[in-house]
Amino acid sequence: MNILNRFAVLGLTGALVAACANMDGDTTTSTTAKAEAKPAAAKTAEKKKTRADEKYVIYFDFGKASVSEEGTTVAYKLMAETMGGYKAVLLTGHTDTAGDKKFNRKLSEQRVENVKQLFSEIGIDPNKIITQFFGEDEPAEKTEDGVKNAKNRRVDVVLKF
Repeated sequence: MNILNRFAVLGLTGALVAACANMDGDTTTSTTAKAEAKPAAAKTAEKKKTRADEKYVIYFDFGKASVSEEGTTVAYKLMAETMGGYKAVLLTGHTDTAGDKKFNRKLSEQRVENVKQLFSEIGIDPNKIITQFFGEDEPAEKTEDGVKNAKNRRVDVVLKF
């Protein structure tokens, strides 16, 4: 007997042994085994861990609310991550401390709205997008008032699973 035939025989023998191990000689056993398989599958689904949230940052030029090419790239990366399903996308707008506080609050809102519009255009469900904006109140890097800081001019994006 050549080696391939031996593997074939061993494979069939293993399959038969496995099948016979599940049999009691009673034909209702296979029905019972199928009925028991459903709760096991349900338990596996319950134990399945949810995926950790993904975090992204889209940065903006000073005084601008338009999404840059780098920001668009981030949007497409996020879109690729949503293919497996997601619960929500949280957008949080920020500015640096340069300029009037009231103006900065409005600018952070405009940034968030522009990112939301871009996400909607590339296929992310707008009903799953949650928006908030803080202006200069929650900087990534604390600075004195009136300081231009590129890391604070941003929209934080959290993809929730």
